[in-house]
Amino acid sequence: MAERTDNTPEERFNTSRRSVLAASGTGLALAIAGCSSSGDDDEPADEPEPTDQETDQNETADTQEEEPEEEEDTEPPDPEATENSIIEPATLKEWQDAGLVNLEELDERKRVVVLRIWETETYEDGHIPGALKWGADEFHAARVEGLAEAAPMVPSGEAMDEILQRSGVCPKTTIVLSGPSTLRASRAYWTLRYWGFPRERVKILDGGYHAYGNEYELATGTEPDPPQANFSVKANGELNDGTRLGIAQMIQRVDLKHEGERDDVFLDNRPDPDATIDTAVVDDPANYHEGEGFATKFSEGGTWKSADEIETHLFGLDGVEDGDTIVTYCGSGYRAAMGFTALDAILGYDDVAVYDGSFSRQWAHYDGNNTEGNVPPDEWRVDKYERTDGDTGSSGLEIVVDEIPSLESAAANQLMHSDLVYMGEAEPLDESGGGSTESGDGGGGDWGCSA
Repeated sequence: MAERTDNTPEERFNTSRRSVLAASGTGLALAIAGCSSSGDDDEPADEPEPTDQETDQNETADTQEEEPEEEEDTEPPDPEATENSIIEPATLKEWQDAGLVNLEELDERKRVVVLRIWETETYEDGHIPGALKWGADEFHAARVEGLAEAAPMVPSGEAMDEILQRSGVCPKTTIVLSGPSTLRASRAYWTLRYWGFPRERVKILDGGYHAYGNEYELATGTEPDPPQANFSVKANGELNDGTRLGIAQMIQRVDLKHEGERDDVFLDNRPDPDATIDTAVVDDPANYHEGEGFATKFSEGGTWKSADEIETHLFGLDGVEDGDTIVTYCGSGYRAAMGFTALDAILGYDDVAVYDGSFSRQWAHYDGNNTEGNVPPDEWRVDKYERTDGDTGSSGLEIVVDEIPSLESAAANQLMHSDLVYMGEAEPLDESGGGSTESGDGGGGDWGCSA
């Protein structure tokens, strides 16, 4: 897949960076010593002739002494070394059998944490052994971005740290996402990628815990008690902010495309939308999954198509080519995460981002049809300058900023800037801007994983 090399509009206000730390590490080899026995080959002269049985025993002993068993070096499986980020139940079972799931000691070894996402209220009825909860109320947040508060948006760094620390995550942890549907797993995958996790350390269990239960026995009862870590997303080094766009950035992308300065593909992951962002290519996420109809994205145990099938489909769409900068969006940002996952997790595509907030929850409210009378200035209006194809309908924007920022400013991208501050990559906008400017190492060394 083509690497992203073009300049982005967020660089115009010097707040976005596109680098991602690749996490690496080697597994700890476990030496298993072979057992050998030896016989006495100094046979006394006055001993009687051995019986046939004794001869066989002596020959066996001599053979064992002459050819001792060699020590075998075995290594546990490397959870980072999978073909892509989608794994089968058999792969997870291998990691479980190797003792990698919820290792009791937070040390230098690679380890695995399985997160049961979304449907945590049914957890005790049946879950993957060792799985831990990541509840629906922790998946997203209402956060100020642009001129108003929007939801559902990516959770803050503080919220992510709470989830990761209670789950025993550390820098060498591979996280396996086990959910009821590809929709929920995709949103979780994108969230972790945004917060700096390299794709090789985030896996999606194909078919979720339902598929695992079809092959192996599910556990019942309460959660296990994993070791508590002091890990922070800051340990990932940098925010992977190139995987996410906000409202101001999205407006800029559309304008720059009109001006011929960019040629982004806007992939609308909604089925048959009435209105779209101008020039968008509509693609139902059901095209990435096995089964019939769009409902497969919600289906329990839904599975992904092969990488070859997804690649053929996506780059066979009219107006989409391998190497394009692709921005996925939908109504809220959940379906858009499915397009992101298909490209990033399965194809390893390096030039794809999610427009967080997306059309219904954010874009369509920045128009002149506001029922509350809070009409944004023209610079922010999506119903002007051919930014939208179709009618956005009625809207209800509540402008909360004291001063209207320009699209190019950091003040127009408060959410991203706040997250950069949390990672120690930016200073607060002002004295009351909140956040922390401490460096990403936080003085914690291995962040809960000591040698």
